[in-house]
Amino acid sequence: MSSINYTTRIEGQTRINTILWTVPNFINLLENRSCREFRTDKSKDHTMEIIESRFQLKMQFLGRDNDIIEIYYLSPNSVFLKSILTICLKRFEERSIVIKEYHTVHANKWQYLATLFKRDIASYDGRDIFLLSDGSLRLKFQFLVSNDIKIDRSNVFEAQLSNDIENLLHNGMFSDVTMKSLEGDEYKVHKAVLSSRSAVLKAHFEHNTTECFTNSIESPLDAEVLREVLTFIYSDKAPKVDEIPEKLLAAADYYQLSRLKGLCEEALHKKLTVDNAIETLQLADLHSAKILKQLTLEFIKDGQAKLITKTEGWAKVKSVELIKCIYEYIMADDAEADIK
Repeated sequence: MSSINYTTRIEGQTRINTILWTVPNFINLLENRSCREFRTDKSKDHTMEIIESRFQLKMQFLGRDNDIIEIYYLSPNSVFLKSILTICLKRFEERSIVIKEYHTVHANKWQYLATLFKRDIASYDGRDIFLLSDGSLRLKFQFLVSNDIKIDRSNVFEAQLSNDIENLLHNGMFSDVTMKSLEGDEYKVHKAVLSSRSAVLKAHFEHNTTECFTNSIESPLDAEVLREVLTFIYSDKAPKVDEIPEKLLAAADYYQLSRLKGLCEEALHKKLTVDNAIETLQLADLHSAKILKQLTLEFIKDGQAKLITKTEGWAKVKSVELIKCIYEYIMADDAEADIK
């Protein structure tokens, strides 16, 4: 049974919620392949009012051997917060894992915070052991909830600014360039906005290019994808990222939109299965999606390799380099173990 130490303090207009989550015999928990999720328990030592006002935490274990650990939190209320995750080490040392700056979090909706790897938590070569001397894993969460009027107004201002800029895309007001989809659909857009968001689009207007003289850009993207890319450029939002992540990843790579690329990698990682692992790996390799490639290789290595070799995706693999990459990744730890 895990233990929770929950404290709160007020600094100015900010309530700082600090949670120490200690999970004993953590490696034994990971070795239990039937365990796919682990959550904090609601304490019975507090009134229901206090319980309901507290953050909840959970871990999800992925891979056949639970080699990937995703960490989530849930807020009981809609808040504007900054989140910090720290791992507690031996000799009272700490290491920050994730710091996410202030953003709006909706009530009672699990929020992804971080991904940990089993090999990093307890690497048997002794170089980087994240467990305490008694074998427990201790994570420190800090949720800084702000009631600062200035910060709230700033957040409202940013949201309003985003909406106002997005409206420029919808109404075409003061547009100075036309962008055409593969099918010929036209969008009235703005050089300043495009150039500030994409180095590729900026290059169209910096030199004596055809686009510079015609004020028209021919995009290789189909209308649905181009519309989503432009929505992201103008609003920093990608409403269809979970619907068409493969197409948007290619588009983000083409126009060098790194944040959109990251959103696509996260969406594709969530959809990862035995049947689509090879296609996902090929997609990640094609578009230099390094995080997605790493996570997919981890997924394949975690006891899924034999199953994946029986899929249609594996049967269609023609790249020797890709097969070599998978083989070397899977065999790496086995080779190290043999040497030891």
